[in-house]
Amino acid sequence: MAEDAASTAGPVRDGDGVRLVPPGPEHVRMLVGLGQDELARRWGDAVPVRDETQARAAVAVASQGWAEQRPWTPRRWVVETRAGDDGWQGAGTVEYRPDGHGGVEVGFAVHPEHRGHGVATTALGLALGYAFEQDGAALARWRAEVGNWASRRVAWRLGFSVPQRVRGLMPGWGEDTGPRDGWIATLAREEPRRPAYPWLRTPVLRGEQVVLRPWREDADDAAALLSVDDLARSFVGPVLPPATQEGVASWLAAQREGAAGGTGLRWCIADAEDDAALGLMSVFGLRSPFEMGCGTVGYWLLPSGRGRGAVTEALTLASRYAFGELGLHRLAADADVRNAASHRALLRAGFRWVATEAQACVYTQDGEREDNVRFELLADAEVQQAPRPGPPASVLGSAGVDGTGDRGIPTLRTDGLVLRPWRSDPGEADRMVEAATDPVTRQYLPELPDPYTCAEALGFIDRALLAARRGEQLTWCVAEEGSDVPLGNVSLSGLDRGMRTAEVGYWAHPQARGRGVVTRAVAAVLRHAFAAEESSGLGLRRVFLRAAASNVASQRVARAVGMREVGRDRLAETLRDGTVEDMVRFDRLAEDDEPSAPTDR
Repeated sequence: MAEDAASTAGPVRDGDGVRLVPPGPEHVRMLVGLGQDELARRWGDAVPVRDETQARAAVAVASQGWAEQRPWTPRRWVVETRAGDDGWQGAGTVEYRPDGHGGVEVGFAVHPEHRGHGVATTALGLALGYAFEQDGAALARWRAEVGNWASRRVAWRLGFSVPQRVRGLMPGWGEDTGPRDGWIATLAREEPRRPAYPWLRTPVLRGEQVVLRPWREDADDAAALLSVDDLARSFVGPVLPPATQEGVASWLAAQREGAAGGTGLRWCIADAEDDAALGLMSVFGLRSPFEMGCGTVGYWLLPSGRGRGAVTEALTLASRYAFGELGLHRLAADADVRNAASHRALLRAGFRWVATEAQACVYTQDGEREDNVRFELLADAEVQQAPRPGPPASVLGSAGVDGTGDRGIPTLRTDGLVLRPWRSDPGEADRMVEAATDPVTRQYLPELPDPYTCAEALGFIDRALLAARRGEQLTWCVAEEGSDVPLGNVSLSGLDRGMRTAEVGYWAHPQARGRGVVTRAVAAVLRHAFAAEESSGLGLRRVFLRAAASNVASQRVARAVGMREVGRDRLAETLRDGTVEDMVRFDRLAEDDEPSAPTDR
């Protein structure tokens, strides 16, 4: 209904093609239409009437409220919009309800003919201006039932805080009268009336094999979520939907939360050909106050998505979008130490291992404690490829030790070989995995994890570098001179500076066996061990070795570098296959003669 003039029972607020006027008899028809709208009834926000009698009663109550204007009386307006030459026409309602203590709670509803044109945002902004400027309110509260995204977006545009979810905040509707979960947010008088955080859009990202798209609240996606198996639940169970129709429906309905709060995005990993759901990819933790510009990736696959490189491609698509469109500079990822498939996918997608955190994965109260493996990917390729910084001196327990000083790992050179520190990169880790999964190596190193993955190798490298900085152990990668290809490993462990002793250990890559590589490398390490400290050596007086009785190759190396058999511990060694045998002990003293030309042949 068009009207030329507004009622004068209360204040009129004018805005951009919108004005607020106190309700009058001329608005009864609009109020009845609004009260009969199914969507308005569903959300129940500032919809006062169902028929003409109720509408007239509501107008009278509102008029009385404006006449009295007590501290706790609701302030209610009708929202009008321009109707061309016809003047103004009713488009909805807006109100706030003072609590008598400086706070107000807002409500609004827009007639279906006027939705989608920003009417609610303009109207609520005008009402907030009156509450703060004329009524002296200090804080406005907005609340809505979870799922009322249109109302939430209005609150976001006007600068309300990130909504908090409160269980049972809102009353039921229709035949379901039980309480429902609600959102609540606030806006202080001094805060600007513009978005306080980003509202993200979940884009569709297309790859060759998979597409990242929003999850849909339909039967196909719901059925896919019900097919989540025990393997996925064993690693990401706490974030998966309950295995019920109701649980899946609730999980799907909550998918927009992170994007609307500006904290993250969740995609469905879908098949590029038939669009069937294969799993989930997410980027979250985007607004952490101590990690601005950083995010974390998370993912899981349904059985139908495994074994096809889906996670690797999804990680590539998501990280490209995170760096290019979201402006992030770093992504992190966490995975259970047992989840080798996840480790491989991250490494293939360009992530690098950062650390292994002890007992950091605990999925239930008092549950099993598993190590967590952390990875990272940086937007800056040069920084990503540069060596990672080591622990600060305050962590290392020795003033002035920073990984490059006296207790670092020195580079040693001998005939055709370079003994250097291992590097924390996938290429080095791959060579270590090849050696550690060789049957001979595994037989005589039964303590190796099974399976042995790149994550285990990178963890070994990190621990070796840290142990060197602490002066506890020195571990060398034995690399071929020129090609720099890793051929083996030699370590001096249990370094005791007081007793001036250490234990030597070694292994060879299968490709390096039978070439004298280990013998030459161990001989170089022993020369460094026995050299005086003033000559940059370790100044040790004794180095010892323990080898299983059947490990003839290891004993041959020991004798070739001048070590002597000094004893045997009976049935002291259990091998990988369960065999129990004697442990043979060797040692060499600083004053012992060094063989002139050591060889392991």
